Amino acid sequence: MEDIWLYVTAQGAKLTRIGERLVVRSREGAILDDVPLFRVRQVLCFGSVEATHAVLTTLFRRDIDLVWVTVDGRFRGRLSHFRRESVTCRLEQYRRFLLPEARLAAARAVVAGKLATSRTWLLRQNRTGNQELGQMVLGVGDCLAALPEAANVDALMGLEGTAARWHFAGLKAILKQDLGFRERERRPPPDPVNAMLSFGYTLLLQRVLSAVEQAGLDPMIGNLHALQDRRPSLALDLMEEFRTVIVDSVVTRLVNQMEATPADFVPVEDRGVRMQEGMLGRFVQAFQARLAEAGADPVDGRRFPWKDLIVRQALQYKAFVLGERPEYQPVRIR
Repeated sequence: MEDIWLYVTAQGAKLTRIGERLVVRSREGAILDDVPLFRVRQVLCFGSVEATHAVLTTLFRRDIDLVWVTVDGRFRGRLSHFRRESVTCRLEQYRRFLLPEARLAAARAVVAGKLATSRTWLLRQNRTGNQELGQMVLGVGDCLAALPEAANVDALMGLEGTAARWHFAGLKAILKQDLGFRERERRPPPDPVNAMLSFGYTLLLQRVLSAVEQAGLDPMIGNLHALQDRRPSLALDLMEEFRTVIVDSVVTRLVNQMEATPADFVPVEDRGVRMQEGMLGRFVQAFQARLAEAGADPVDGRRFPWKDLIVRQALQYKAFVLGERPEYQPVRIR
């Protein structure tokens, strides 16, 4: 029986407990969701959502994370139980971080996976042979080809940044609606596409962060993203290979199938635009549906749902850290 990731998007909703079930009620008291507690892995609350004291203590006692996110996708906080991580694994993780060559090799693998997937994804979208989009594919491909020559992490980040500009230029060319998207802008997202991308990346990060912690790894010690207080650098690293195949794919599908229109977004003072409540729910549903679709494991080629591949990749990275694997192999689409 699969774990449940409970997303609560209804504004004014309240989390309550009835026996061994977690119940979500609307502002008026109607039941919106009702799930067995033993299956809940994480609860994500968006915007104005409350939880009773009984729910908070139950989630804490059962090691179920409770995450708060704003309606425009900004992370606010997280309630989680103390985890008894593998000390041996973490010590080895710290040791490897202090070895420049080991760190560079792991960072290069992360970027290579992201760029290879970006290139293939853009190629798949270019069924009509659009020359402009073809140039974006070549741009990403040139950055991918240059990765072996990158002498340090800063050089890798430079190539990744250049490839990202090509990628989002390609995304702009793929979209069948003009929703004002010109380039990737984060804070604040000025248009519906950027708003959905930012929101989706927040959801994806929480998935990857949970997988990293469950594997017993320190999420703060990555290889590509610089260390910074309160930044889960490793989770951000391992998230890179999933951005395009999960979030960008969801956004493209919603826009091109006319399931996201200008009317689904509202301006926020000094913060660009955000999704209306109904659009928020549709996005979460599309995100969950995409996670249930399958991708190929980079180690043995077997196919698993994307949500399971996130967990498998965290475990593969752990095996790499412990010396059980010679290298980390990122997910790539073909």
